[in-house]
Amino acid sequence: MKISNMFIISLYLCALTGSVSALGSTVTPGKLAMSGELIEAACSLDPNSRDIVVEFGDVSASLINRNDEGNITRPVLVRLTGCSVVKRGNDGSLYPYASVTFIGNAAASDPTTLLVSGEADGFGIRLRDSQGEILTLGQPSPGYELSETDNVLKFSASLVPVQKYIRAGEFTAVAQFFMDYH
Repeated sequence: MKISNMFIISLYLCALTGSVSALGSTVTPGKLAMSGELIEAACSLDPNSRDIVVEFGDVSASLINRNDEGNITRPVLVRLTGCSVVKRGNDGSLYPYASVTFIGNAAASDPTTLLVSGEADGFGIRLRDSQGEILTLGQPSPGYELSETDNVLKFSASLVPVQKYIRAGEFTAVAQFFMDYH
């Protein structure tokens, strides 16, 4: 009787193992990962403004040599969403303005000009605020007044000479930017 009980228990365990194996073959494992960053800011940067691409296309070197910024200027738009004017503290003052600081490799001869890299050489990119004032890399822009809704901060980027001779070819330039609310 002990042998038959052991046999029945063994068969039962084998049957359970087979059921678990069958169940395992119909289940697809998955993973859900979530992340983000909680920030203390008056606005959120629109996801489409996190990596802004400014396309200059084909530009004649003669336009840069003439320093004709009007023909080689492109808009740069920084979109802010969910803005609220945040109180600064017990004194009741508010943060109604945003400044943007652009940081990148500046030309040795001109801290307002972002150097380009690639085949092309002898020119750079100059950034201006919405009033046309030239921005210095590493320095905050004048304050843009914020509204309680979404905001668009308007800048422009222009190709400007930094050397006497300009070499044609493809170019890129990268600048990081940071928002400051005051």
